[in-house]
Amino acid sequence: MEKIGFIGLGAMGSKMAPLLAQSGFEVYGFDINKINSGKDYVIVENLKGLHDTDVIIFMLPDGKIVNQVVRNLLELGSKSIMIDMSSSDPNDTIELGNYLTKRNIEFIDAPVSGGVSRAITGDLTIMVGGDKTTLEKVNGILDIMGNVKKAGPLGAGHAMKSLNNYVSAAGLIASFEALHTAKKYGINPLDFIEIINGATGKNNTTEVKLEKFVVSRKYNSGFALNLMIKDVSIADQLIKIMSSDNPLSTNVLTYLKKSYEIIGDQSDHTEVYKILKK
Repeated sequence: MEKIGFIGLGAMGSKMAPLLAQSGFEVYGFDINKINSGKDYVIVENLKGLHDTDVIIFMLPDGKIVNQVVRNLLELGSKSIMIDMSSSDPNDTIELGNYLTKRNIEFIDAPVSGGVSRAITGDLTIMVGGDKTTLEKVNGILDIMGNVKKAGPLGAGHAMKSLNNYVSAAGLIASFEALHTAKKYGINPLDFIEIINGATGKNNTTEVKLEKFVVSRKYNSGFALNLMIKDVSIADQLIKIMSSDNPLSTNVLTYLKKSYEIIGDQSDHTEVYKILKK
């Protein structure tokens, strides 16, 4: 494994690809937005520049886009191992996996969690679904970008990612409501954060997001609200099918969607707090 193609050089991909290049791999990046240069890696003009790579990593908006790009690559003669590190619907992942199996192309899903800051340091949590043998072939690549956790068969990584983001979203909303109420009661926001992080209510939002992105009013965590909505939508459907016909996830999803309608396009997920202020 020497040549790696990396498709999708947005907020996350642009931080992950350089780590691979700095570790000695030949990395060839492609993004539909026509990025002119990459840090330590080569930018190719089109998918033809990736057809002879050993591995191709996808960091794209959703599984349907990944599916189409993969088919385009196969038309160009690609035989690469495919790794979908996007947040995709596990049903799309399984469908694509069946398509690739018939063509003797290896494929795993390996979505990530940790945000831009942990993408920069290579400390993401990587949730893998798929064949153990394929994972062993590419584990050295994934290890550079984060901590690899085997979730199960193909699609399990993407299922785990959506469920993780649902739990994160539920904690986000609860934390925002609690902070807003505390302020109304006369509790200083920084005191609220310190106290709750020393108590049982602490979570990722209270520990990482409140002071840095909300109290500071920067609202620039780097994770778009529409992407959180996409992930919670996937989780909501999984829970309804496999667990509960009236899940809390539906209420969380409705809350996020209504927030998005008010805040508007291109909003950061931490901007949900603004809804409470209104």
